[in-house]
Amino acid sequence: MKKLIETILFLVIFSFAFVKPVWAGELNILLNDLPAYQNKTDFSVFYTVIETDQLPVKVNLFIQKEGKDWRQTVEKDKTSYSGEFKLHGSDLYDGEGKYNFYATVASLEKTMTSNTISTILDTIPPEKVSDYRKERINPHVFRLYFKCSSDSDFEKVYLYRSRETSFEANADTRIAEVGGAPGESKTYEIGGDPDVEYYFALRALDHAGNISGVVTDAPETVVAGQVAGAVVSPTGVSTARGEVVSLPKEEPTAIPTEETEEGELGGGISAEEKVLGEKTPKASKLPYILTGAGLLILAGVFLAKKKQD
Repeated sequence: MKKLIETILFLVIFSFAFVKPVWAGELNILLNDLPAYQNKTDFSVFYTVIETDQLPVKVNLFIQKEGKDWRQTVEKDKTSYSGEFKLHGSDLYDGEGKYNFYATVASLEKTMTSNTISTILDTIPPEKVSDYRKERINPHVFRLYFKCSSDSDFEKVYLYRSRETSFEANADTRIAEVGGAPGESKTYEIGGDPDVEYYFALRALDHAGNISGVVTDAPETVVAGQVAGAVVSPTGVSTARGEVVSLPKEEPTAIPTEETEEGELGGGISAEEKVLGEKTPKASKLPYILTGAGLLILAGVFLAKKKQD
């Protein structure tokens, strides 16, 4: 009988000594992914903290220019379980290039580190398309010839068309986008009303959403329309056929227009883009099972001994 009681006590003590109790808290932190490229220095990094005991937390974000030292961001000591760190130019301390981020969360005497995320800061517009010309191949169709920007991060070319000799290259006049490799020579055929003279304008975009100046065959001025999130080259206009049109500088934080709905490349993270936290790990029920079993056995032993008496 004595050995049986010792065995039961050992099992109960073992369950509490080596199995995590159900009330032990979990602490973790996650960062959401950033776009591969950013074309502005003001954007946000979102985080989510998992703290099952709902204890107070302190969250901080750290940034590193690839190959440089790690630094803490200007915004610090966040106390909410989910939120954002708003980055500014002072945080991106070494100009363009790849930046890495991680966050830490502290609760009581425990500190956890998040996953590391990255983005490439690129605010330089690509080179303009070159070797542009057009020809009418029949009463209905024009064929455009051009060479893509030679920038390594070239993405695509926007094509605009108008019957007017002076027009705005915007969402209303944009008719196509053409992808290709950097420096690749392209041809593109566009149909229209028979025997109507159309004028075209072209702009190059890179992976970050930066946009070049305009190349056009219009005999008068072509003004660039607003492109949400884009950065353009210096100011100016063109009045000569086939000449490059330099553009008024567009604000990187411009209010989105129809361009956005048509798939414009943009930087930053929407306020709606929140990180989904991992499912909180289920606590083990083994301690309760073992404790209950131990109590049942003790009760059985007690009743058996009472009957013997």
